[in-house]
Amino acid sequence: ASLTVHNPVFWLRLCAMGDLGFSEAFMYGEVACDDLVKVFSIFIANRTCLAALDTPLTRLLRVPSRFAAARLVNSVANARSNISAHYDISNDMFKGFLSRDMTYSCAIFPDLDGDLALSPKLASDDAKSTTGTSTPSTLAERSPDVHELGFAKQDKTLERLSTVGAQPQDRDPLYDAQIRKLQHIIRKADIRPGHRVLEIGSGWGSLSILIASTISETTVDTLTLSTQQAALARERITAAGLGDGKDPLGRVRVHLMDYRNMPPEWKGTFDRVVSVEMVEAVGHEYMQTYWEKIDWALNKDTGVGVIQGITIPEARFDAYLHDTDFIQKWVLFPGGFLPSVSLLVDTLARASHGRLVVESIANIGPHYARTLREWRQRFEASFEDVVVPALMKEHPGVMGGEKGREEIEVFKRKWLYYFCYCEVGFTHRMLGDHIITFTREANVEYGCQIFD
Repeated sequence: ASLTVHNPVFWLRLCAMGDLGFSEAFMYGEVACDDLVKVFSIFIANRTCLAALDTPLTRLLRVPSRFAAARLVNSVANARSNISAHYDISNDMFKGFLSRDMTYSCAIFPDLDGDLALSPKLASDDAKSTTGTSTPSTLAERSPDVHELGFAKQDKTLERLSTVGAQPQDRDPLYDAQIRKLQHIIRKADIRPGHRVLEIGSGWGSLSILIASTISETTVDTLTLSTQQAALARERITAAGLGDGKDPLGRVRVHLMDYRNMPPEWKGTFDRVVSVEMVEAVGHEYMQTYWEKIDWALNKDTGVGVIQGITIPEARFDAYLHDTDFIQKWVLFPGGFLPSVSLLVDTLARASHGRLVVESIANIGPHYARTLREWRQRFEASFEDVVVPALMKEHPGVMGGEKGREEIEVFKRKWLYYFCYCEVGFTHRMLGDHIITFTREANVEYGCQIFD
C-alpha cells in the first residue's frame, strides 16, 4: 500500500487527531491511498506502538469531538434527526450497493472469503483468508437453499421491487447470504403461524416481508424513525400483497415511531420481538430502557426475542466509551454507540428483573468483512450511474451546486473509508456482530434451537 500526501495539512491532522485526523485528511483529499484495507491492517498490527503516541495534546484536541458527540445523545427529541442523518440520505443511493432485498446488515455466507478467490482486485498475497478460514460456516452449511421452502415466490417479489442489482436469472451471492441470515433470525425466534411480531428497526422491510410472506397468518408491526425507509418499505409491502403498510388490518404495518412511544394497548401483546442492527442506535444511556420496552411488549408467559447487533470487545469497551471515532463524528451514525456483549446481557437482566432469560449468543462478525467488501464493490461500480444521480436528485443544493462535484468526491471517499475501516475491524475481530436469543423463564413451548 502507498500513501500520497497532497496537502501538508495532513501531517497536522495526523499529529493532532491520530486516526480521526487520518480519516478527515482522506475525506478531504489531503492524502490518497491505493489500498486502505492494507493500511488499516498495518495500523492494527502496530496498535500498541500507535497507542503510545497518544499525548496530552492529542487528548485535549479530541475534547471538542467528544463534546459534539455528547450533544447527539439519543433522547426521544434527538433520535429521529440522528437516524435521518444516515438513513434518509437517499433510498436510491442505498439501492446502488445493497442486494435487491435491501437488507442493510451482516449477511451469512457459505464461506467467509470466497469472494477473494474470485476477485483478483480484492485479493492480495497477504490478504487472502484474513478472516481466519475459508471453510463453510456451520450456519451456512445448515441453511436451506433460498429457493426452497417456498422462498422462490418471495424471491420474485423482491426482484420486482429493485431497480439496481442482479438480474432474475443470475444468482447473487450477497442476496442469497442476506436471505440466509434472515431465515436464521426467523428460526431462532421460532416464529409460528398466527404469531404477532414486533420489529424494532424496519430497514426497508426485508425481514417483515419475509416473515409475513412465508409464515401463514403472522402479522408484523415494524418501527422506524426514517421517513424514507418507511415510505419505501410501505411500497414494497404493497407490492408483496401484504397490505399498504398502514392499514390496521394489513399483515405488515410500518409505524414511524420511537420504540419508547409504543401505544399502551401493545403491552404484552407480541409473541415475538426481532431487532436487527438497531441496538447500535439506542445509545449507552438508553440501553436499559430498550430492554424494558422489549420486556413490556412481549407476551408475559411465552414471549421470545432475537436481536442482532454490532459489538465492541470487552477489553476495548472502556476506551471506546470515552472517545469519538470516525463513524460517530462523520454523520454516518450520529449518536451511535456499540455495546459490549456483557453490557447487553447485564442490561437485559436488570431491565426485565430476570423475566427474560438468555437462550443463546452467537457471533457472525467475521461474515461482516465479506458483506462490507460486497457493498464496497457495488458502491464503486454503480457510483457514477446510480449513486451520483441519486444524491443530486435528493440534495440538489449541495451536490448540484457550484462545488457539487467536490462534495460528491468527499461523500465517495467518506463511504469508501467507512467500508474499509469496518471491514478490517471485523476481519481482525476488533468488532463483533452478535445474535442474542432470549425467552421467558419457564417457556417450555420454545424448545431448543441450538443448531440453527
